[in-house]
Amino acid sequence: MTTRPAPCPYDTPLPEREPIQFDVQLKGAPDEIVQLVHNIKQIGEQFLYHWKTFPIVLPLPVNAVENSAALSSSADIPYITGGNVGEGTSSLGRRCGSRPSTLRDLFVTPSFDELDAVAIDTSGEPRRLTAKQLEALRERGLHKDSHGKQKRLDSIQLESIKQCGEFEVPSLNFPGQVHRWRLSALLQRGTINTHDTLMEDLALSLRFIIVTAKARLVSHFFSVNQALTSLVTGFIKLLDIILGVPSVQAHNLDSKLREERSRYLVAELVCRMEYEDSLEVLCLFVRRQLRRAATEKFEIEREASNPPVPIPYLFYTPKGCEVDLRLFSKDIMRKALPILINILERETRGWFLHFRERLISELRQQKRPDEEIEREVNEAVMKEYLERVYTSILTNAELKELGNGIPQLLIEQAQAVVLMHRAVENVQQKLSKTKDNLKNSLERSHPVRSRIRPWLRDRLRSAEESFIEECKWSAHEEALTLCNNQHLNQTVYFLNRDLTFMKEREPVLKKELRHDKTPTRIFQWRTHIWFPSNWIVRRSFQGHSEIIPTVLSSTATSITTPRSDPSQPVFLVEKEIIRTTTTRWPLWRWINYCHRTWSWTWNAMFFFGVVIPWCSPVGIRALLCIQPFTPDLELSQVNGTLFPRQSSSTPTMISTLRSLARHISKATTQFESKPDTGFIGKGMTRQLNKFWNYVGKGLFGTLGIVLVFPTLCILSTILCFAIATTAFIWMPAITLVLQICLGLFWDMDSPVSERNKYFVIAEAIIWDVLIQGMLQPIASLFVAFILCPTLSFCVLSFGVLRYCLRLAWDSFVFHLIIKKRGRIPASDSVIVKRVEGPGLNNNYFYQIRPEQALAAFEAKLELDELSAFQHQMEQKIMQPQKDYSQFVSACFGPFSATLARVGAYKSLEREAHDLMTSLQEKLEKRRRDLHTGLPTGLRTKLKLNTIDLKIAIQQGALMLERFYPSHVFWRLKMTEQEFWESKALTLNDWAGLAALLYSDMFSLDFLTPLDENDTSFRLEPSPQVDLGRYTELVRGAGGLDLLGPVYAPRANIQVHSPFLDVSSFNPRHRPIHHTKTSRDAGTGLSMIQTTINTKAWTLWRPWKRPDHTYNAEKLIIPLPIPHPAHIAITIYNRDTDTPIPLDSDSCKHILRGLEEGSEEGAVARYRGGGEGDSVDTLSNTNSSSGSLGSKQNVGEPWADWSTNRSKKLSTTVRVDLASPEDITLDSDSTRVVFSAYGTTV
Repeated sequence: MTTRPAPCPYDTPLPEREPIQFDVQLKGAPDEIVQLVHNIKQIGEQFLYHWKTFPIVLPLPVNAVENSAALSSSADIPYITGGNVGEGTSSLGRRCGSRPSTLRDLFVTPSFDELDAVAIDTSGEPRRLTAKQLEALRERGLHKDSHGKQKRLDSIQLESIKQCGEFEVPSLNFPGQVHRWRLSALLQRGTINTHDTLMEDLALSLRFIIVTAKARLVSHFFSVNQALTSLVTGFIKLLDIILGVPSVQAHNLDSKLREERSRYLVAELVCRMEYEDSLEVLCLFVRRQLRRAATEKFEIEREASNPPVPIPYLFYTPKGCEVDLRLFSKDIMRKALPILINILERETRGWFLHFRERLISELRQQKRPDEEIEREVNEAVMKEYLERVYTSILTNAELKELGNGIPQLLIEQAQAVVLMHRAVENVQQKLSKTKDNLKNSLERSHPVRSRIRPWLRDRLRSAEESFIEECKWSAHEEALTLCNNQHLNQTVYFLNRDLTFMKEREPVLKKELRHDKTPTRIFQWRTHIWFPSNWIVRRSFQGHSEIIPTVLSSTATSITTPRSDPSQPVFLVEKEIIRTTTTRWPLWRWINYCHRTWSWTWNAMFFFGVVIPWCSPVGIRALLCIQPFTPDLELSQVNGTLFPRQSSSTPTMISTLRSLARHISKATTQFESKPDTGFIGKGMTRQLNKFWNYVGKGLFGTLGIVLVFPTLCILSTILCFAIATTAFIWMPAITLVLQICLGLFWDMDSPVSERNKYFVIAEAIIWDVLIQGMLQPIASLFVAFILCPTLSFCVLSFGVLRYCLRLAWDSFVFHLIIKKRGRIPASDSVIVKRVEGPGLNNNYFYQIRPEQALAAFEAKLELDELSAFQHQMEQKIMQPQKDYSQFVSACFGPFSATLARVGAYKSLEREAHDLMTSLQEKLEKRRRDLHTGLPTGLRTKLKLNTIDLKIAIQQGALMLERFYPSHVFWRLKMTEQEFWESKALTLNDWAGLAALLYSDMFSLDFLTPLDENDTSFRLEPSPQVDLGRYTELVRGAGGLDLLGPVYAPRANIQVHSPFLDVSSFNPRHRPIHHTKTSRDAGTGLSMIQTTINTKAWTLWRPWKRPDHTYNAEKLIIPLPIPHPAHIAITIYNRDTDTPIPLDSDSCKHILRGLEEGSEEGAVARYRGGGEGDSVDTLSNTNSSSGSLGSKQNVGEPWADWSTNRSKKLSTTVRVDLASPEDITLDSDSTRVVFSAYGTTV
């Protein structure tokens, strides 16, 4: 750390302190309190103070002159020559003359109204006219010559008008610029524009023939081809709604192919000899877990997340090449990912800007096109970044501690991912180049047809489809070439296996899997079992299920819900017979009709013949029985017997009469037992109560039950028996009517859920057959053979006629009017308008001189000094208040006393406010003189050329180096190191700080110099501004090459900052990890999203075909290599007669637990997609933080609060799906684990 220089030497009076006087008067207080307050008052007056005088003297201006003698040369300027700064020099240019009196005159915007305000003198230099000269020019006009006559158009301007209807006039005040005037189309259009109009008319005429008419014959929208398709579709719909057409589909074809692809990649691997024992132990562990899963209830993934056996990660290929898959270990990746993130972030700093600008400058010197420069610079930047990252990984000690060769494995994995992405980009660039070449060729060979966009798109789409078909393996082959060049043998092996599978195995598997089709819909038909003795009772115990005899018992048991205890069996009862039908076979609708009729008939007979007469409250059983009966039975979970369900108890007529009599007796007794405290008394109310109970309830209730209830039971029983006995007659008719209504109104049995279900027959006949099948071809043929040729002929005739008339009119007007009467206009009018020239568009810049930039930069330095001075003075003004607050807090804080804003403290606040106001006024007055007054839009357009920008930055850095230490740094409360870090610069990077200040003053674009092709105008200072001493600074500049090409112009070159995703080091990373389906699916967009996008496209623009761009979907990055646990079981199954079922759900859960291990959440967080934190990670973090807290804050109760809170947040509720009543608290897991028996949420 460099020592800060002493403050500036100018004399500044220091503020004077004065003790605060407290007026304390206590009346009636004890002597002890009086003495205590007196002591506090003495101590307060000793320590507390206020500013008696506080002179506010601003720092001397940078342009203050100490010596009136002018300097003869730049050698007298100390901050340029590097002389002794401590010899009384108080500012930068204090001996060098003065700065402009007002910076608002430093940048004077030029006037673009040179049509009436610009002239040329004898020397050829622009000169400014006086007010009298401007008035004379306005009267005469600059469109006139020196004799006052109008300037005539020359031959070049006349030829330009004849060709394109425009002409150019050179600018006088802005060399190199021109004013472009465009004539009205009524007056002159030009032969080129007329020819373009003719070509557009010919293209439109031809479009009706080769695009519109052709599309009406063969197209996906409104064509004869579509009509035939709709006709076939309509007849198939009719056939399907009447009979039932088979509807099947290949289920999960893509996921099965991906699974087979992953297995094929590792099918030939062999385990190393030293790991064969681990492989055997692992397979035995999986077998044991499978047996437990079949006989016990436990969380399979959680049990397998901490396997007691290691997983083999090293294998051999048949040729003896080693395959190291240790990066699949979650423990290794958990430790490596934070280190890799730090390396990736660290290696982006300190080199990118210089490296980028040097490459751009070198390639620009070679006259390379911008597109090529952009591509090569981006590739070079990425290559340099990767080399730095790889070097850091190889030399990192922490990564070496993870295992022998782990850094090299990480590098190879990242190289493989980068090279595969580069291979895909190369193929995409090749496709783009092919399309561009084809487009250019079509434009040359077909000048008219290439103007028809649908025709051109169709040719490009065909070329792209051909390219995709021809180059569908190009990404693999390109990746193989790149990986071979980098000697990535392991990646080359898996790429070869993947390419072999895609070429040889995938077509065969697709053909086989397409034959494995499943029906699109399955129907279930349930028929009730009439007698409980025929109900089917199943006993499930330890994974085995068997049917046991059905036993009816009258003894109830206490356990009726399935138990979660794995040592106890579970009993299930089936009261229905279920039959299934599918849409696989022809006539499936009539098969459904038969099953529906059969099932509904028997269920109707059961309901009307059994349930209502024998089980309902209005049946014959309720009329004849004496005691209440329980028609429903309940299954016991103790022995599997069926016993009456008490909740289904049904009263009979006799039991109802008994209940009525008991109710009357109870009501009478309750009335007599109450005390006589009413308004009237029991003498009268007793008779009313007896009448209501014995007559109202007893007599009429009994008559109602005896007379109405038997009649209701007998009628309902007779009616239900009649309905049940005739069900086989009326039910087929009802189902037949329903079958007809399904086709007419709502297709309840629709085989595909996406298909329309309303008015299917009407849709098929009216829309598909009549409108699209019959009317569409007639309309298409009419449009194709009559309307399109007619429109084409009309457009062609109109275009040719318009072309001839336009040429004749242009020639007539040109020779008769323009050539004879044409003059250079001075303003816009109806027939001519200026469309280009200085001031008309915003695509220009203002070029300033380095002297102007340095003058503004010097003002910026003074503003920075004033800001530091303001902060310093504000701290000093507020110091008495801070001392007062600290004094009160130290003395009275233990007694819970707070500071009140009254008395002496309020006086301090008032004094501080007055001083602050005075300081702000003085600073604001000085700052107004230091502002340039440039609007934001103008600041973004100020620029310098390359040499001037280097001079400005170099001299600005030198000024900073002399000025900041003695004027700014010592006023700041931070150290110099902290200052440079806050600016994101290295220590003493004065050039970088100068560039940063320039960007603050003007804009970030100021640091990009003017290019040769940029349109620029001079932004000169006012003539009254003297920039002589800044000219000396510019002349004294030297050593500009030391800055290098840091500020080279980039034009349209876009160079991106280097970036490498940390997931490139993780071989198990997949772009989508949200659901189980997406996890199994691998990469790419989900099917739902693709379907939605396609539907939206076809809904709003049905005549447009959606574009499917090439994305190298055949190459998955990274390759879908299965986990070593899968590989180990695959090797085991290959060599044994009793293989482990890899396709079973239990085995998948076990393997997933082995893959995830104990650090799933931690790796997911660094990967960027974790859904939660693992318990081990949280506990380790909390334990470590808790230990640190215990060392630092021993005995503090709040030290472990965060740890306790984390433990509370990790509690979960485990719900076992086998038993809804078994809910247990489980605080050992925070993950969501799904298994065949339970779910942890």
